[in-house]
Amino acid sequence: MKQFDYIIAGAGAAGLTLAYLLMEYEDREKSILIIDKDSKSTNDRTWSFWEKGSNLLEHLVYKSWSKATVNTNSWSQTYELAPYTYKMIRGIDFYEFMKQELNTSNLYWIQDEILEITDTGQVTTTNGVYQGKLVFDSIFDPKLLQTSDANTILQHFKGKVIRTEKDCFQIDTATYMDFSVDQEGDCRFGYVLPFKPNEALVEYTLFNKHLLSDSEYEHRLDAYIKQLRIKNYEVIEEEYGIIPMTDHKFLLRKSDKVFNIGIKGGFAKASTGYSFLRAQQILERVVKNLISGKKPDHDLPHQSLKYKLYDATLLKVLADKKYTGREVFGNLFQKNGMQSMFRFLDEETTLTEELKIMSSTPIIDFGRAFFHQLGK
Repeated sequence: MKQFDYIIAGAGAAGLTLAYLLMEYEDREKSILIIDKDSKSTNDRTWSFWEKGSNLLEHLVYKSWSKATVNTNSWSQTYELAPYTYKMIRGIDFYEFMKQELNTSNLYWIQDEILEITDTGQVTTTNGVYQGKLVFDSIFDPKLLQTSDANTILQHFKGKVIRTEKDCFQIDTATYMDFSVDQEGDCRFGYVLPFKPNEALVEYTLFNKHLLSDSEYEHRLDAYIKQLRIKNYEVIEEEYGIIPMTDHKFLLRKSDKVFNIGIKGGFAKASTGYSFLRAQQILERVVKNLISGKKPDHDLPHQSLKYKLYDATLLKVLADKKYTGREVFGNLFQKNGMQSMFRFLDEETTLTEELKIMSSTPIIDFGRAFFHQLGK
């Protein structure tokens, strides 16, 4: 049985970011094994996020936007985002960069399916068994949430990168949430990230508990593209994704040898599903802990109870489906603006700002949900 200092299960954003940080800051004599069943050779996803400055992987940003639009069927507003910028990193650029940077003699990459990870750090795959002094597991099984009493909804979407015959897009402006689409009793919106005047990623996104069939995603996305008055275009790429939005209490430490990272480690913010930047921040601390001889989970950044409660309240309201996404998010953005909402979602608001934001929601039902979560 081959032994390694570190085994990283899963070559997604969290797993590869951890490997990159280990190679940057740790002793290069340490042996690292990455295991993933996928070759990571296609542009299978994109990561989008807002931030005020730059991040560890800033050079991989494919496109950024200084403005963003929110639409409903009754109003539309385009916001200047400064001091924020909305950014996108393509999956293929991330994978290729990581493969190049991680091409060293002490790092091994195996394409195989993981069958079991024991608390002792033993990893069994279809074709082998490996032992790690420490194992970092980022392979998340959504079935975990089916038996949880947490508030959980799914952020699921179908997207196409399209190239149009005529110029159709303002390249400095992202469409962040377009609630002019039929809500069908829950939360649905269009999302457009333009790369060129005639090229953009267009997505149809849902926040609810039930996935659609492939044909339903296709039909609704094509209908949204038609709603944008785009007639003649070619499809360059497609993507499909499911991101859990949940206040489930994830375990960071499974045992003294096995630690969960990524969504499985609770890195994603419950009310948005966003985890790309949060993963960088947490994993930098993990690596610093390892360098100083501490346990990986020593004194990691954590969410305050206040923001956990806010996230749980929003998830409860969305899950109960008393209000559509258009009603909830439309009011939040219209009455507070994009910068204020970004600060709130980044957990940087003052109490005064939070009271203003809460006052722009349906008070009675949000209040009931708030106190329900407070009592859990």
